[in-house]
Amino acid sequence: MPSFSNPFSKQLLPACLLCLSLICNVAALAYPFMKLRKGLDNELYTLLHSVSLLWSKGLYVLSLLVVGFSILFPFAKLGILFWIISADGAGPRRQKWLERVERLGKWSMLDVFLVSIILSLASKQFFVGAKPEIGLTLFIAAILVSMGTGELIAARLHRELPPPPAPSGRNGGFLLALSGIALIAALSLPFLRIEDWLLKNREYSILSLVPALWIQGAWVSSALSALFLVAAPILVFGAQCYAWKTRGHPRWINRAQRWSMLDVFGLALVVFAIESDHLMKTEIHWGTVFLGATLLLQTAFSLVLQKANNAPTPASPQRSA
Repeated sequence: MPSFSNPFSKQLLPACLLCLSLICNVAALAYPFMKLRKGLDNELYTLLHSVSLLWSKGLYVLSLLVVGFSILFPFAKLGILFWIISADGAGPRRQKWLERVERLGKWSMLDVFLVSIILSLASKQFFVGAKPEIGLTLFIAAILVSMGTGELIAARLHRELPPPPAPSGRNGGFLLALSGIALIAALSLPFLRIEDWLLKNREYSILSLVPALWIQGAWVSSALSALFLVAAPILVFGAQCYAWKTRGHPRWINRAQRWSMLDVFGLALVVFAIESDHLMKTEIHWGTVFLGATLLLQTAFSLVLQKANNAPTPASPQRSA
């Protein structure tokens, strides 16, 4: 763990990183995320474009979600992190706010995954095309720097709560087994299939999303998908298996869960399925079903963890006089 004994590590370094994230966030609002082509028409896709598109279709809740998570929340999080590092120490109030913004930080990636889905589906198509632009890289950099700085501050504050105990008995093992099967299926089975007579009918899974983005020149998005949609969920599952087997709980599992983004990708997939009719006709496939099953099983496992943590300790038997 890095040392935070000098002022640079305590306040100046996090402040510089937060300023960098702020600059990237502001620039990401000004630059497009990608250039869309349908037939001979070209259109620049920006954060505000996705919001106006959802709003114009009457999808007000989804529009507000994009505004909240991808536009407003990153700036709110930066403000809270600046507030936290402004004090020499952090009391319970600051620690609670840090925990909240760190838990929600990954949801700022909603629009990034939405753009990634479009880029992958438009790969090697004649009538539809998509090209990543500088705004996408700037926004990814802003969110990753913000999340990384939050982890840095958390390490300095020693904020991590004691890990809950792993569940014992059949419930934990059964849920883990089902969760593992669902995770493998969610990563390998197609989540969407193009069903448009003007386009090549292709199927895309999360695993095939990575090379498709690489081919499109979206190298940052490709690496991000490999890390946060494949590696991190597998790491979290492995840690859960270890926790169940040893009746322990790795302290770093909470951090790994904050970087596992299958739930964010699932919401982005829902948004795309609703608004994609202007771009291409697609059909939901089994990968999406297993993605939802994975998230439900992980939630159920977390509830079992919470129940085990809140279970009262059996009282010691009293000796008779």
